[in-house]
Amino acid sequence: MADTPAEVIDFLREMAAKAKPFAERDWVELKAFAQSELLSQQQVVVTNDVAIAGSAQAQLNSMDGALSATGDALTTAIQDATEGANGTLTAAQMVSIGQAVGGLINQVISAANFQYGGAYVFGGNQVQAPPYDVAGNYLGDSGSNSAHLSDGSSLQLAYNGQAVFGDAATGVIGALTALQSALNGGNQAGVAATLTQLQAGLSQIAQVRSQLGAASNLAAAEVNNGNNSIINLTTSISNTTNLDIARAAAQLQELNLQEQALVSLGTDLGKMPLINIVA
Repeated sequence: MADTPAEVIDFLREMAAKAKPFAERDWVELKAFAQSELLSQQQVVVTNDVAIAGSAQAQLNSMDGALSATGDALTTAIQDATEGANGTLTAAQMVSIGQAVGGLINQVISAANFQYGGAYVFGGNQVQAPPYDVAGNYLGDSGSNSAHLSDGSSLQLAYNGQAVFGDAATGVIGALTALQSALNGGNQAGVAATLTQLQAGLSQIAQVRSQLGAASNLAAAEVNNGNNSIINLTTSISNTTNLDIARAAAQLQELNLQEQALVSLGTDLGKMPLINIVA
């Protein structure tokens, strides 16, 4: 038993020396636990990004399908306009082609009213109702909507349909409507005049498809890189969590109690700094 302050100090030094290796081991384990928690949080963020990007990629690819159908309709319409403008068709034949163009208009309006996941994607922010009526009038707005990732990048998922397809008087739908009207009226010059508009519409659709393709590629890269990151994070978490969490928490509490006891004893011994006792 320690009978003098010097013996008490020697006893405390001996305790500190014996406890130091255990304390160092426990500290390493506790740091590993904290690191694993940080890595787990990062994994949650990356997993969420992968889910968002994967869903966005599927939507973008589906939207591209709608635009591809529109491009096909325009290509057919250009062929019809070329035929209707060559001066060899009768009025009845032109009307017949006009009826076929009416079918193309319906095809484009259907594409412009494309839905994904129950939302209309070409109505700007108006996603609950079709952005086009049967006559090709635009009922949406000029807004857009995007999915946002944790790194600040975004993927546009909703478009202003009027900027993509036009309406009954402008753009793709306007050009097709003008073509049908000219064919039904036997207006050869009017049919020829629509060719430039139809070509411009085809270019517009191609440009939007290019934008969708770039966004889809970005989403695919996010999914691929994110999945690789998840694998690496999982490995890192596994490497840093080879410890008994309950034991580590109990050891932390024990270390705190020991520190408090040492501080109390040091105070009783004339308020000697703890650093001098355990050095």
